Amino acid sequence: MTEDNKDLELGDIITLDDENGEPLGDFEVIAMFDLNGKEYIALTEAIEDEEAEEDLDEEVDIFVFQVDGGEMVPLEEDEEGVVYAKLNEVLEGIELIDKGE
Repeated sequence: MTEDNKDLELGDIITLDDENGEPLGDFEVIAMFDLNGKEYIALTEAIEDEEAEEDLDEEVDIFVFQVDGGEMVPLEEDEEGVVYAKLNEVLEGIELIDKGE
């Protein structure tokens, strides 16, 4: 999976492709953080509209990738636990904002 992320910011919507170049879908950047000298980016499936957002279950899938040379690469199995623990710390500090306010 690759996506050029040099200028990505929180809230950006990106399209990811699989290893065959087939689109996997649109994903929203929900967190970017450093850990042990490496950069990571967390994504979740992008919500198309407000009605879909209201119907969304409370549980969402979050995908984390290491950023290496401008490319997003999957996590190694041995680093998943530490990276997701750091992501939980990062997300705990985020205040959710209702766009209607």
